[in-house]
Amino acid sequence: MNKLTKYTLLVVALLLLLGIAGRCDYNESVIYNMPDNVYQVMKVKLDNPSDSRLVDEYVNNRNHWDSIANEYQ
Repeated sequence: MNKLTKYTLLVVALLLLLGIAGRCDYNESVIYNMPDNVYQVMKVKLDNPSDSRLVDEYVNNRNHWDSIANEYQ
């Protein structure tokens, strides 16, 4: 393998790691700012989803989940 290929692979790996770290930070930020009752209801209704799935669902349907969580208060 030549030097250019090694450096290219290194750069790609670095960008991939930065993307994963950024997604984890984003998920943590959304979950931290989400009302606790919404988080609890989503965990039960979605059968214990991953953080990424939970965040995607909440961001795409925020009004729906907020209204459901208000019913369980």
